[in-house]
Amino acid sequence: MRLAAIYERISDDREGRELGVDRQGKDCQALAQREGLTVVDVYRDNDISASTKSRKPRPEYDRLIADAKAGKFSVIVAYTSGRLTRRPREHEDLIDLATGYGITYRYVRSPSFDLNTAQGREIARTMAARDAGEAEEIAERVAAEVLDRAERGEYHGGPRSYGLAANGQDLIEAEAEEIRRWYAHVLAGGSLAGLQADLNRRGVPTATGRGKWRAPVIRKILLKPRNAGLRILNGIEYAAPNPPIVPEATWRAAKQLLEDPGRRIHQSGPARRHVGTGLFLCDRCDVTVNVTYGPTGDLKYRCMTCFRQWRADPLHRWLDDTVEALLAKEDARQRLLPRPAEGVDLQGLWAEAAAIQSNLTELAAEFALSRGGAVKAALKAGMDRGQERLDQIQAEITAAGRVDATSALLAAADPVAAYRAITDVSLKQSVWRSIMVVRLGEPIRGRAAWDATKFLGASRWRNDDRTWADIWAADDQS
Repeated sequence: MRLAAIYERISDDREGRELGVDRQGKDCQALAQREGLTVVDVYRDNDISASTKSRKPRPEYDRLIADAKAGKFSVIVAYTSGRLTRRPREHEDLIDLATGYGITYRYVRSPSFDLNTAQGREIARTMAARDAGEAEEIAERVAAEVLDRAERGEYHGGPRSYGLAANGQDLIEAEAEEIRRWYAHVLAGGSLAGLQADLNRRGVPTATGRGKWRAPVIRKILLKPRNAGLRILNGIEYAAPNPPIVPEATWRAAKQLLEDPGRRIHQSGPARRHVGTGLFLCDRCDVTVNVTYGPTGDLKYRCMTCFRQWRADPLHRWLDDTVEALLAKEDARQRLLPRPAEGVDLQGLWAEAAAIQSNLTELAAEFALSRGGAVKAALKAGMDRGQERLDQIQAEITAAGRVDATSALLAAADPVAAYRAITDVSLKQSVWRSIMVVRLGEPIRGRAAWDATKFLGASRWRNDDRTWADIWAADDQS
């Protein structure tokens, strides 16, 4: 009794589309039956290319090879030799299986030959070279067609993208408006986790209408160049077939923010839970405070340097009430407005960044070829200066595209209602950070009545150099 394994590969090339999984399976099973083979396992890789340039792993193919070496079967059945592989190097592995482990191959639509003979190996290598050549020709033709469509600004096909109609050209305005809101949220300091929670709470459907929103998916959508009316192919920007959803500056700022390595570490973690962490300062030590819990479970802020503690809940309520009171009075809102920023020449910054990047590439090439220590040191110094300026430019571009959280609130029809509607702790922290510097002084001890004036006097509004103690004193005198 000869034991056999069937290998099937479902791909998006013409042969794969014509065959499908059912056709491959039925024909391979029929071949095994005709030759009196007992099939012990079926190995199937879905939508994975076996072309010469593909680098995607094929887990079932790898398992097939390992099991063949382990002696689990002596025959491999496939629809064609191209279903097994189109890579010449992998064809050599198949030859090694034949010569070293006695494996034979049977194909439904390709000729079978004995790889244990020189003539059989010659035929196999010739067919492998032909398959590889055909695959590379197809790849080059497809790449040329993709480039041609990009240059003409035509849609390249694929699944429907969120925000766009199925034709890849028209906007679905309701979804586009959601995307604009996401950019505003993130650039105002909001978190992806907060967006995820909000979308799922409101029942906003995904592009497929199935499943729930996840923060990594939202991030992926925000990074799409087409949102700015762009398409990037091989590092070159082309006009996308769809109108932009947001200005290019907004997309670039969000891209810079979302691709920041420090942010990416935490992108899949939970949303920020406490608004004061990383924001409130201990006035004695001038460091931000952490959170802790009292014996009864009440939340407290704690300085990890001097170990003083402040009750969180009354502090949060007082700050909320204070901000809402200012938002409610039109003449008092001036305290919350950010200082005016100088204009930024984004086009100039982008051009400078591109020039620096090109120069860095040239310096790196010279550095790799140089041998003298002094020359290397000079090149390294130049590269460091260029990278430092590039980092500065990227920071300026990001800052220019940011949305001031407080300005967005003040633009709302009802600023108080808009403030109360904030559920993302990161976004509320951005609001507080943009309007005030909270410094925590000597905590209230024992059963003394809670009084903000006792320990928040060193705090101040961002656009006012006076401390709150100075403002309270002036109000008392008036």
